[in-house]
Amino acid sequence: MSTSLAAVVLALVGVAAVVGVAWAFYLVGRAEDRDRAAAEAARKPPEPEADSDHSHGNGRIARERRRPLPPRRP
Repeated sequence: MSTSLAAVVLALVGVAAVVGVAWAFYLVGRAEDRDRAAAEAARKPPEPEADSDHSHGNGRIARERRRPLPPRRP
């Protein structure tokens, strides 16, 4: 086997390996997206409130979305 043929074969094997790993990450990402969408669909949407003033719910939404607070000092 010539040196140039060995280089071409090695390059093709390397490219195939990179494509294979990328394809595996793609499939895992799609599965995670599918699971996340199913979990979101399973969550029950909140019931609409009777009054049209939603200002009292704004603080609750902000508290749910914020990052976790650090532990309190003793």
